[in-house]
Amino acid sequence: MLVPLHGIASRHDLPLPFPFVVIGAGVALVVSFVVLGLAWKRPRFAAVGGVELPRLTRFVDGAGTRTVARVLVLALYVVVAAALFGGRDLLTNPVFGFVFVWMWVGLVPLSLLLGPFWRATNPLRTLHRLLCALARTDPREGLVALPRWAGLWPGAIHLAAFTWVELVQPDRTTLPVMRIWALAWLVVVVLGAIVFGERWFAVSDPFEVYSTLVSRLSPWHRTGDTLRLVNPLAGLTAWRPPAGAVGVVAVLLGSTAFDSFTNTSWWLRTIQSSDVSSVLWATGGLLVMIAIVLVTFTAASAWMARYGTAGAGTYARAMAGSLVPIVVGYAVAHYFTLLVIEGQRVVVNLSDPLGRGWNLFGTAGWRVDSSIADHPTAIALVQLIAIVAGHVLGAVAAHEKAVALLPPAKALRGQWPMLVLMVGYTSAGLVLLFSP
Repeated sequence: MLVPLHGIASRHDLPLPFPFVVIGAGVALVVSFVVLGLAWKRPRFAAVGGVELPRLTRFVDGAGTRTVARVLVLALYVVVAAALFGGRDLLTNPVFGFVFVWMWVGLVPLSLLLGPFWRATNPLRTLHRLLCALARTDPREGLVALPRWAGLWPGAIHLAAFTWVELVQPDRTTLPVMRIWALAWLVVVVLGAIVFGERWFAVSDPFEVYSTLVSRLSPWHRTGDTLRLVNPLAGLTAWRPPAGAVGVVAVLLGSTAFDSFTNTSWWLRTIQSSDVSSVLWATGGLLVMIAIVLVTFTAASAWMARYGTAGAGTYARAMAGSLVPIVVGYAVAHYFTLLVIEGQRVVVNLSDPLGRGWNLFGTAGWRVDSSIADHPTAIALVQLIAIVAGHVLGAVAAHEKAVALLPPAKALRGQWPMLVLMVGYTSAGLVLLFSP
């Protein structure tokens, strides 16, 4: 089992008493809300703006660049597939760290730095295109049209399924379980693309959905066929979330909250003293956490309908982007030490995918530097800053959307429930992350 390295720091490692930290974080959000209400009365990101980068666009979109990137990524996944189906069922098998650390956790910083890189290099897209080339069919066309109302709901369901494997399945670091998951991922996504066309990847593949969501906060924004370097918040608020976007962010936030909740003393005592299967407890807990985020955010957004002209569901969908900075903040707070330490271990183990003493990439002899674990106070500060900064940026994004959707005189009143919700999320996040 992978070590839960997001739990290295505790509330005792914070530079201030924990109650002061929670209160201070709440005050920071309230002050931000007041300042925004007084100084930000009209949309400031109506136009994305930014700097056009035609040369970079030509390089990124070049056939050679994309082909090389796809081939390299596909080759990497072939090595991992060899480890999955031909390697030894030991924790030194790189497939476990590759999936749970590189693919899942590493996806966040890469999407922030590079934009929607997964869409451009998705190995399942490459495989689908190869199959279509053999069949001489257009990869964009499917057997039937995908209904527009489906939106991102397939991706939300597949993300929930993956988080169940990651957080609930007790044998997740065994090859039989990983093989079943990998085959299910391959069949559902590729077969779905054959049925619905290439658009299925964007709305179904959990990693592409997650990467694309996080990339909304990257400094790269595409206007038409041209890349721009923009204010990340401008690019985020320009997003028009489709149906199911709230479900996606609810799964991401709820699963991260559940991950922390399982480390609390109350949860551990309850599981140990119960006659009910721990898998049933964990499955129920994961679904409840996701439902809490989904219901509370939808309700807070629906309040805006009292002051606007659209339906309650319209506002929930429109405001979904305001949760993206919070998703990123929680990901950094919970998992950055896991990425730093266990990510190195993947580099080491990947040189010997079959467990036969190989050194394919010359990294088998490398040692993992875990010195970051010797600085719990620094880790605690990074976690605290990530959560608070994510919520403050989320409040800014929410305010920008609110003043664009509501009459200026009513925009502030329409956001009161959202402010209460943000303070609640911040406090709950800190309590769970630094739980005793």
